[in-house]
Amino acid sequence: MRVDLQGKTALVTGGGRGIGRVIAGQLASNGAKVLIATRTEGSGQAVVDEITGAGDLARLFVRDLSSREACDEAVAEAVGAFGRLDIVVHNSGIFPFTPFEALTDEEFDGVMRTNLYSLMWLARAALPHLKLGGEGRLVAISSLIGNHSWLAGLDSYAASKAGMNGLCRNLALEFAKHGATVNLIEPGLVIDDRSPRMADATRDLIVPNIPMQRAGLPSDIANAVLFFCSPTAQFVTGQALIVDGGNHLPDMSSYAMRSRL
Repeated sequence: MRVDLQGKTALVTGGGRGIGRVIAGQLASNGAKVLIATRTEGSGQAVVDEITGAGDLARLFVRDLSSREACDEAVAEAVGAFGRLDIVVHNSGIFPFTPFEALTDEEFDGVMRTNLYSLMWLARAALPHLKLGGEGRLVAISSLIGNHSWLAGLDSYAASKAGMNGLCRNLALEFAKHGATVNLIEPGLVIDDRSPRMADATRDLIVPNIPMQRAGLPSDIANAVLFFCSPTAQFVTGQALIVDGGNHLPDMSSYAMRSRL
């Protein structure tokens, strides 16, 4: 997919690996200047080098975005580096597998701060910039689990993603008067460099029940982000786009696929 993002600047959180890495590369290859925010300098610098090596422009911001101060600094860094901010993609997130009986307040709070609170802080800091050109874009990477039960042990993650969904729908109402859009992407199972945290046996149980008979790739999510950031999507806001190969469809679909009905 090709769109014209020349003259646009983007902030991509969690851009040092996996889905975020491919999102950053997609935006850059379509003309945007990209600030990559990540907690890990080594992997983040590798992405910057990859983008600049292809002739595009990227900068690195190394911080844990689980505080308001860090989110404010990320937005300020993007504006300072490129002079403006048009696109924010909130992709950073953590997803510990913890049985509910073992879930501590500290772990729950940590997940909420990284996944949900950071979205609020980024949106608050970015709004003054996103509304300037009348074409601002905020895209949050949520999850299929935000609206559907999926795997036991992801209680804090599910709560954070459901919160992201609700927050984005309401932000869309407020951002609309400025010509800015707010949208969500809900990936299903995606195989990236964080996937090994999920046991192979678990993945092997999930994939046969995906109607398209494969797991998602980071590029599947990046293409959806690119659509929301494109001029084509200027009248699309408050939407949650499920990108899961049909995995959210009723359970009967798995039987239909197996029997080829």
